[in-house]
Amino acid sequence: MGDNFAPSFTQKPKLRQEDDGNKLIFDCKLSASPQPSIEWFRGEESVKESSRIKITIKPGTGRNIHDVQLILDDVEEEDAGLYKVKAKNKYGEVSASINLNFSPIDDPPERQIDGLAPTFAQKPVIKQEEGGKHIKFECRILADPKPAITWFRDGLKVQESARCKVMIEKDEKSYFVTMALTNVTVEDAGKYKVTAKNELGESNATISLNFDSSFMMLTADEAPLPSKEGVRPTFTERPCIKQSEDGSSVIFSCRCVGSPQPTIVWEFKGKKLREGARHKMKIEPDGKVYFFVLLEISKVSNADEGEYKAIATNKLGEGVATINLHFEGKTASDKPKIPDGKAPRFPKKPEIRQEGDKLVMECVLEANPEPEVTWFKGNEMVQEQGRISIYKKICGKDQYIVSVTIMKPEASDGGQWRCNAFNPFGDSNANIALNFEKGKAIPEGFAPTFLDKPSIIPNESGTMITMKVRCKAKPQPTVEWFKDGNKLEAAKRLVIKEHKVTAEMFEYSCIVKDPCGADAGKYKCVAMNQFGEATANVNLNIESDPEPTGQAPVFVEKPTIKFEEKAGRVLMEALVRADPKPTSRWTKDGKELDEARVTATVTREKEDLYRIRMELRKPQPTDGGVYKCNIKNEFGELNANLNLNIEVAPTIKRPPKIVSVFNKKVVIECVIMSTSKPACSWYKDSTKVRLDSRHCVNINEEGEGKYVVQMEMIKAEKFDCGSYKVVAKNEKGETTSQTVELTQAMLEEVSTRLTKT
Repeated sequence: MGDNFAPSFTQKPKLRQEDDGNKLIFDCKLSASPQPSIEWFRGEESVKESSRIKITIKPGTGRNIHDVQLILDDVEEEDAGLYKVKAKNKYGEVSASINLNFSPIDDPPERQIDGLAPTFAQKPVIKQEEGGKHIKFECRILADPKPAITWFRDGLKVQESARCKVMIEKDEKSYFVTMALTNVTVEDAGKYKVTAKNELGESNATISLNFDSSFMMLTADEAPLPSKEGVRPTFTERPCIKQSEDGSSVIFSCRCVGSPQPTIVWEFKGKKLREGARHKMKIEPDGKVYFFVLLEISKVSNADEGEYKAIATNKLGEGVATINLHFEGKTASDKPKIPDGKAPRFPKKPEIRQEGDKLVMECVLEANPEPEVTWFKGNEMVQEQGRISIYKKICGKDQYIVSVTIMKPEASDGGQWRCNAFNPFGDSNANIALNFEKGKAIPEGFAPTFLDKPSIIPNESGTMITMKVRCKAKPQPTVEWFKDGNKLEAAKRLVIKEHKVTAEMFEYSCIVKDPCGADAGKYKCVAMNQFGEATANVNLNIESDPEPTGQAPVFVEKPTIKFEEKAGRVLMEALVRADPKPTSRWTKDGKELDEARVTATVTREKEDLYRIRMELRKPQPTDGGVYKCNIKNEFGELNANLNLNIEVAPTIKRPPKIVSVFNKKVVIECVIMSTSKPACSWYKDSTKVRLDSRHCVNINEEGEGKYVVQMEMIKAEKFDCGSYKVVAKNEKGETTSQTVELTQAMLEEVSTRLTKT
């Protein structure tokens, strides 16, 4: 598994000509294992091989490198268009685009799409919080421009909700993508896929979320999933211990999944506990297949210290949870007390280093009390034997260093390693990806470190400023300079230099010639090698005559619609950054809004942040539609479109009225407004009118949200006289109309017809 990975571009598609332009060749290079399948597209149509079109993929220079070509012979003008190459294997896919056009020499060239198609710099990994109660899928993507991110589970798109959040954080041309799941259940298990897409291409990667009996979510595709027969018992979180305020009892609690419902047995020091005066045991349902498992021990004493096990069993197997009970104070006069402490956490990123013929993976760990530490490679526990040594060292209050040392490491040692730390207050995991090529020595070295604070050195005449840093690293790092988040390239006024001082010490300079006010800003030097990276920040301040500056409005937060039913209003809001203060103009379906019911404001929140708000009072179903907000200042403008759907209980537009009495046939009519077709029931006095051969109800929609409701009654007699009303109901509520009287006098007027109004 360690040698297999999804495709990524090491060289984006490039175009070259042969045979005086009669032959065009698209070249690109890919890194992938196993070799990917290749598809080319022009626009949305697949490009197929023919007598003049050839598609090739050949081994390139380097391990798992593939050279891909699309060759067009006897080129025609109709061959112009946007070409896309897609590479796919079982671990993911990637795509990139290039534009081919044949513009005349005098015509301005069509804009060439530039940037970087998405590739995964770090494939998805799963991290746990609070003992597996919450998890995060994390990956890092290289792309320019920013990619659109979509997550799928078992082929279905994952929708964001209160317990599922997707976050994207930018770091230069890299994007850190996180999907967080809270209150994880076994129903969340499945195969997840993340897709990153921009106008230059797309890429995706997959990861599986499964469960085992060690409270850990696994990433292996072969890990067991719930079967049709049910779910094997599994403890989804480690037991925790709480002590009563008076200290007289302790409660063990943990969460278990199983179907059918498992039976629970508790053991203390290997012996089965029986329920009695001091020991009370419970299992409480928590959803379809989840259960809370509880053990309460009363009149607790120091004799209750030791190892406890909860064993859950059903027809599919069993799961085991283990926890140790420990007290402070061991004398007869001391009251047993669970010690105060904190759950384990890894405050720093794990470190990998080479020491001669030894490979060391090391983590800094914080916990109280001292945690149990277990190492895993893949899904298997790592034991201390042969070439592998495991260490744990106390290095401060509640702080430990834990490590694994591998003597004479081999390619088979590569893969996903995990350090699990557990104490009664929780557990935590540190993940380490160990990758190296078979047959090659593991390189020795260390990550870059900046030796001192960056210096800013102007020359005497003020015509040149040098920003300089010193760095220690092995091997020599690659270095990039950035200004205000944008990567710098050497230019007429900008010179980037490097100087090797010793084998492990280097000096890097960024020189600005003829500096001006626009050159001021936040500069950053980033040094990277295979062992890690370091960043040095430089703030360059240049005094110059102020120039008129400003910023067109841009959205800081996505425009939103809020319904405040108690206040009887709808709020449409957007947060924008702008300088100077922008104005706003709201319209609905292209028309200005009614100022009597609408208030629009632009409020400054801080510096250049403004809250754009429109308040709509007493919203009605007819207020539904598309609202447009135009936000602008002297530097530019932008628009927000918000679609408002008003769903309210029915309202009586026109109360019931007797519109016709003819030949003992009576028609009573009412007009109702509703966002959906209402269910209507008629009542005589307080008794519901039953629909039968004499009574029928018709509901007809006459306009958007307007319904005409009629009750027809034939063969009306004296006993039908009385007060009639209608009750209208939809999914948002119900309303009752006024009453209308049907009198005997109306029935006696045989040929009376009441006119509709």
